[in-house]
Amino acid sequence: MNIKFQQHVYQALLAEAIRQDKPLARLCNEILEKAANIFDNMPDHTTPLASKAKPNGDQNDRSSKN
Repeated sequence: MNIKFQQHVYQALLAEAIRQDKPLARLCNEILEKAANIFDNMPDHTTPLASKAKPNGDQNDRSSKN
């Protein structure tokens, strides 16, 4: 996965990763998992985000880009 952050966001994430003594990629993964859980547990969502995931992320929205 390739995610681009604004410089100040990247610096804050990097500082937190260093503080927690873990790789930045792992920290980002944990943050994304927590965010997905929050969305999945919202009462107004009918389909969990995880069920929309596909193995090839770059092809997820192919039909909507045309």
